[in-house]
Amino acid sequence: MFSWKKQARFEVVVEQGGYSSIDGIFEDQRQATERATYLLSLAKYGRVQVVQVGKHTQTVVFERASQSGGTEVVGITPIDEASSCKDVLDVYGYPSRMTLLRLTRRYADRQIAVPSETLHDWIALCMIEREGMLLNSGITRLAKIQTRDVSCFIPDRERELGALWMRIKQFAQASNTLAPYAKLLATDGIAALQERIADGCAPAEHDRVMSYAFGRLLEGHREWCDKVHSLLMILEDEDCDPDGITAIDQFLAETIDGRDPVKALIGYSPDLGSALLGLLATLNGKLDDRLPFTPVLMDLSNALARWRLPEVEAALLRRVRAGLDGHHPLSKDGSRYCAIAFHRIAASLACFSGFRGGPEMSVALTRRAKTALRSGETDLPFETAVQQLCGTLNTSGGQIGYLLDLAETDMGRQKGVFLFGSLSRIFSHIRHARDLAPAHIPIEDVRRELGGRLRRAGIPRDLADQLMYKIASLPSEDTPRVFLR
Repeated sequence: MFSWKKQARFEVVVEQGGYSSIDGIFEDQRQATERATYLLSLAKYGRVQVVQVGKHTQTVVFERASQSGGTEVVGITPIDEASSCKDVLDVYGYPSRMTLLRLTRRYADRQIAVPSETLHDWIALCMIEREGMLLNSGITRLAKIQTRDVSCFIPDRERELGALWMRIKQFAQASNTLAPYAKLLATDGIAALQERIADGCAPAEHDRVMSYAFGRLLEGHREWCDKVHSLLMILEDEDCDPDGITAIDQFLAETIDGRDPVKALIGYSPDLGSALLGLLATLNGKLDDRLPFTPVLMDLSNALARWRLPEVEAALLRRVRAGLDGHHPLSKDGSRYCAIAFHRIAASLACFSGFRGGPEMSVALTRRAKTALRSGETDLPFETAVQQLCGTLNTSGGQIGYLLDLAETDMGRQKGVFLFGSLSRIFSHIRHARDLAPAHIPIEDVRRELGGRLRRAGIPRDLADQLMYKIASLPSEDTPRVFLR
């Protein structure tokens, strides 16, 4: 029997300044209600509704008016992954700090403070408790994510997280005992700090002490650019060993991993395309005055040219991906210039195994290609966009890597027949192992890496076996390099 309820959709309607607009349309009422609750936490709208729309009916199933009275309410940022802590000292480690940063991104931007600063500041922690949509919502969200794949109930995890929060506050009240470490970092540099920590602290305490010292360093600066500059000055220390570089890499990534910090680093940019190209030039250590920059961004580019900073690189790639995933045009001068900017961005991201940034970046590039490379008002079909991006990659290995990355995603799984057919055609034209990867690493490593990527991409078993046989049979007089992203 036909039921209009099964065919209904749920519209999230917001009211602002006396005008109503549809924020989003959902197939599921729960998702629509979650979106409406999130919009309320922003305190931007006077009223938020969820309207169930059937064939001939409309029913309001959720309605709330903002009670903020004009006061800004800061809520959590939706996240899908979270590092899990068993002990309170785990909270001070880099993975946990990054989880907290992404969860409380809006609060961090408003306070211009990262978790390395906030976790050791008892007053700041008390302020977080007073934010009605922040602490409790954050604990609930973390509990839901962290119990997803373990045998633990959400209420139990919420109680554990509540206990961790109380322990963090207790540590913050006693954080003044760590003041000598912060002074040592400021006066003698990171090498002296590492030596003192190794001699005077238990291993479990290392992350807490290190984050306190750097937190106090960052706390002394109230602008994002100044915070980044202070960390780069520590990096320039001639006594900085590999462990010290790794630590600074993490604190730099924590500081720049957000929209507001990156906007401050870029400064003025005429359009989105120029801003993204500036970030990519920074990522490659090749920023110059032909692209938008600030002195601090130029210093960061020089640092990336001199040292390998993988966490900073990953943070910059996330911002590039976020820009590509948005709706702002790459250029204000029309579609022709949007296409030119897009080709330059894709070329800057190209590497021998696809595009830097992996599957997520491949999806963002494909979506943007459909709009940036279109002619007229109609977006490019998925297949045409993929072919255009394959043309940006000059090697068979790069094209194969891009298609495999895309096949790992939800977007690619819906187009599996096309992607698998394209892979077969590219493999059929390969005549030498050097077509798959550059030199210096044995073909066995290339075969192992490609085999893993074929399995992750969900390639049908018979086709995967054919492709692996093709890889094994390729001549390899010159041993090729590893096929990694």
